[in-house]
Amino acid sequence: MSRRPPPAEQQFGSDSFLDVVANVVGILIILMVLAGVRASRAPVTLTPTTPAVTSDAPNELARIQNLAAPPDDTEDQHREEVAALQSKAEKIQEDLNVLRSAAVERETRLSELQSQDAATRNRLASVGANLDQELSALDQNRQQIEQLNAAAQAVRVKLKKRQSEIASVEKHPHKVQKLEHRITPVSRVLKENETELHFRCFAGKVASVPIEELVGRMKTQMERQKEFIIRARRYSGVVGPVRGFSVKYVVEREESFAGSFVRVVVSQWEVVPEDDLAAETTEAALRNDSEFRNELRKAEPGSTITFWVYPDSFSLYRQLQAIAYREGFTVAARPMPQGVPIMFSPRGSRSAAQ
Repeated sequence: MSRRPPPAEQQFGSDSFLDVVANVVGILIILMVLAGVRASRAPVTLTPTTPAVTSDAPNELARIQNLAAPPDDTEDQHREEVAALQSKAEKIQEDLNVLRSAAVERETRLSELQSQDAATRNRLASVGANLDQELSALDQNRQQIEQLNAAAQAVRVKLKKRQSEIASVEKHPHKVQKLEHRITPVSRVLKENETELHFRCFAGKVASVPIEELVGRMKTQMERQKEFIIRARRYSGVVGPVRGFSVKYVVEREESFAGSFVRVVVSQWEVVPEDDLAAETTEAALRNDSEFRNELRKAEPGSTITFWVYPDSFSLYRQLQAIAYREGFTVAARPMPQGVPIMFSPRGSRSAAQ
């Protein structure tokens, strides 16, 4: 069964309602445009609220117009507030610029301080490395010193023990029967390159004569005076003192028959003791720590000991000779007349050792 269309009066009412709504919406759009224009000119933008769609359109339109049109006093007040805010904004901008400049300066200063800190750290690292090396060297030196001190302490202990033993032996000497046996000595003339030590026995005292040192100084002096010696036919010189002795020497110039060459030779030289000569008595020379024994210890094994003996010191010579024999040396004796110095000459004789 087909339905009947609705009555004509009911259809007319719906169209009227739609027309009213469309008109209200159009009016609202126009008002919103006008409000937007005023808001763009005013300091403060007023956002109109969308009214509810009602059938009372004239009253709602009047209320929206009242909201969209603020009084003139409020607009001036808003302008003053905007001007104040702009002034504050400019002041804040100026402060911000100052702070930015200060920040840039502080960043620059911070960069400089960081560079200085890096350089300081590098220097400190270098100084630390040097200090470590020096501390290591000091530690090594300290260890060496400790080792040397320990060795010295051990030597001191041994020396003290030996001294105690010597004192005990001297306090309680053993009774030993001494047998002396003399063998007829066989003498031999010393060669030119053999080592020879010289001692002077005079007035019951013995003193070492440093012949080699004196001869060395004499040669040095002659070398310095070579030109003068060559021009002069005869030259006299003195060297020393060395360990209480000096040497007086004479140099002469010799020429060949044809005059083709010139030779300078020492014609003679004598050993002169000084007034402050330090000599040892018999008792002092026989001690284990005497200068005489020390000279023997420094001599090469198999060396020859030559004693220049004056008439008042033959007893001393016998005792020193026995010590030299026990130490393994050969001995040569040269008896000297009283008042005659020890002299050497190219025409002299060599020592005969036994």
